[in-house]
Amino acid sequence: MLPSLKKALETIGLNKNELAVLVVLLENSPKLVSTIARTAKLNRSTTYGVLKLLSDKGLASSVRKKGVIRYQSIVPDQLPGYIERRRDILAETKQQIAELVPQLNLLRSKGETLPKVQFFEGEEGMKQAYEDTLENNKGKLLKDISGIDAAFRRLGENWATYYLKKRSRLGIKASVLAPEGEWARKAKTDDTKYLRTTKFLPAKYGFDAELALYDNKIGIFSYARENPIALIIEDSTISDMMQKLFDCLETVAR
Repeated sequence: MLPSLKKALETIGLNKNELAVLVVLLENSPKLVSTIARTAKLNRSTTYGVLKLLSDKGLASSVRKKGVIRYQSIVPDQLPGYIERRRDILAETKQQIAELVPQLNLLRSKGETLPKVQFFEGEEGMKQAYEDTLENNKGKLLKDISGIDAAFRRLGENWATYYLKKRSRLGIKASVLAPEGEWARKAKTDDTKYLRTTKFLPAKYGFDAELALYDNKIGIFSYARENPIALIIEDSTISDMMQKLFDCLETVAR
């Protein structure tokens, strides 16, 4: 699949397995499930589930041929219109949710036992936690102790670039402390571009995690597992302590 088409389909919410199956169908349809599974490098049960999702989204359909069910993709000529419709729906949904945010915040503020710790699981959950460091950063400042190399390996350079561009667009400055490594050195060369100051910690203190400090929140991200996790803790006292620890550590970083 052309990289530009893949990127466009990713932006409308297709996951890795859906993209893999859709590529197979777009290249040559209709196909047996066994053929699709083998070509997409998925097991049959997963493939059936993915085909169901693609069919529900209007990107695939089944056809009975010679008594056997085969699956085919949407006609390529219809893809631009499909993507445009999906983007319109997403934009409308985003607007509807944005209008509800004040009411949701009011409900949260009235609760007496609402938790101040949020837990996120998996890569998509982790990305959502990262979004909070941007969307709910009133101070426009991020203090970050980052295992940059681990972050790039887990989430990929494309997503990291998206995050950095969005942070810069929102005018959020960043002070970063990172163990010296390949990706950390590369990241430092773009400091000016991304409103960032990077200082190195000794490489021997490398870690597969990240600590993000913003407003009265602490974001903790752990990459060292098959299923990564993130926590966001909202507490002024803990935040104040962590901010001071960061400032102390920053004085010895280079």
